Amino acid sequence: MNEKNTTLIKVATIIVTYNGEECIKKCVSSLVNSETETDIYVVDNGSSDQTLSVFKGKKYAEIISLNQNYGFGYANNIALKEALELNYDYYFLVNQDVYVMPETITQLVEFAEKRKDFGIICPIQYDGKGEKIDFLFSDYLSKSTENEVYYESSFVNAAAWLISKKCLQTVGLFSPLFHHYGEDNNYCHRVLFHNFKIGIVKNTQVLHDRKQNVSFEKAFKLAKIKLLTVFVNPNLTETKSVFEGIKNVFGISKFLFNNYKKIGVFKTFWALLVEYFTLVAKTKELSKIKIQSKNIFLKNEFLFFNKK
Repeated sequence: MNEKNTTLIKVATIIVTYNGEECIKKCVSSLVNSETETDIYVVDNGSSDQTLSVFKGKKYAEIISLNQNYGFGYANNIALKEALELNYDYYFLVNQDVYVMPETITQLVEFAEKRKDFGIICPIQYDGKGEKIDFLFSDYLSKSTENEVYYESSFVNAAAWLISKKCLQTVGLFSPLFHHYGEDNNYCHRVLFHNFKIGIVKNTQVLHDRKQNVSFEKAFKLAKIKLLTVFVNPNLTETKSVFEGIKNVFGISKFLFNNYKKIGVFKTFWALLVEYFTLVAKTKELSKIKIQSKNIFLKNEFLFFNKK
């Protein structure tokens, strides 16, 4: 075995916050009590509540305070760039409403040290009470390939990601094309393009303290963003993107109608079809973005491209 002693491994944990006063204290407390010591970076997206008051007088976290909400990917990019320059071995992205078990980071790092072919390693997400697997995460598991100690997946949401240094150096930062939602989907596409794997480690747990349902409005917004991720997926040719896009229009329309029957199926389908043809008209432009985003290196123009 050539694995590095886990006590010598440096882990940077990054939390992007926005009006999270109800959950951030518990999130940070769970990280402070982790078996594996981790340096904590908090990037606040212009919170207007008491989120940052949790850190007053504390020295266990570095606070980066932004003047407004620039989005999940943008905020993470700032901390990732800084942390990578300090040569951490792993970068643990955690949502402000995620609570980590004491052994979780240790389990993820131990797996990562044995399986260098995995770029993103994830724990299993449970609901806020730890009673059942998170409603969306169970869907990711159902679409994953099960192995003895892990699942291999094509996508896991970025609520709790351990990213290896080699993966981050190769794939780069989150794409500035996505302001909020879609960043993690696009990043997973790029991770797979660079021949890294995405894994979910069995017998691990974090609690994701969020509502266990999604409104139609949010589901429809996510559906439109998913279409965009198809057109900038570096694993697909232009032709394949167009074909996969239309498949998604039908598949997503069926999903939305089955889960939100009060919404007319034709109205939903037509709205997604309009979005699809809008993207088809931009295929050449999106293909250029696709090529550029295969490696989003650590340059300021990528950090601030999406500034609003």
